[in-house]
Amino acid sequence: MPIDHYATLGIDPLAEHETVRQAWVSAARTHHPDGLGEVTEDERRSAERRMHDINEAWRILGSKELRSAYDKERELRKDQSAAVEDIWDEDWFDADASDPPGFEVGNPLVATVLRVLPWLVVGAIGIGIFVFSAFATNSRSERWDLPISGTNEDECVVIKEDGTVKKPSAGLCGEPFSRRVVTEFEMDADEQCPGDTEKTEHRKAYSYYCLELEGSVVDD
Repeated sequence: MPIDHYATLGIDPLAEHETVRQAWVSAARTHHPDGLGEVTEDERRSAERRMHDINEAWRILGSKELRSAYDKERELRKDQSAAVEDIWDEDWFDADASDPPGFEVGNPLVATVLRVLPWLVVGAIGIGIFVFSAFATNSRSERWDLPISGTNEDECVVIKEDGTVKKPSAGLCGEPFSRRVVTEFEMDADEQCPGDTEKTEHRKAYSYYCLELEGSVVDD
């Protein structure tokens, strides 16, 4: 938006030349950067911009020819602004019940929003369906009833003297008190160990193992 030079100097558009000059002198004395003292760099730059606007206002309004041209341009802008407001009033606020359902919106911004809004709604619904489907799939109870794996036949656990169990690993098969793992399940799985195996739990891993019977201890 163009700067209003009259507003910059704080004077009426019909002010006499001497009134304009005095307003410029007063504003320059008040806002000159050299009179600010110790201020921040941002404050000094702001004062310099303000001083530039004050001097520009005097340059235009202090010249009879430039002021005349500026006044004409200023009036033209006011007329154009008034015309836009009239169009807005007629095309939007004065629309009555006789207007058809698809009446044209005079404001471009409102028209753009109305065109985009249905697509935004459709997109939001699609995202909601996707999130709900993903949540429902992940929360199915049968997901937790599956065994972890069919464990490698060469994996072993070691049952310590205090009854704790090391997690299965092929590297444990050569250690004392190691037992070969037949299969492994989640702690809350419904599956049962085969009759020729022994069940032991590993609570930290939330798992239980089906181990070969005591006679199959690997101690090599």
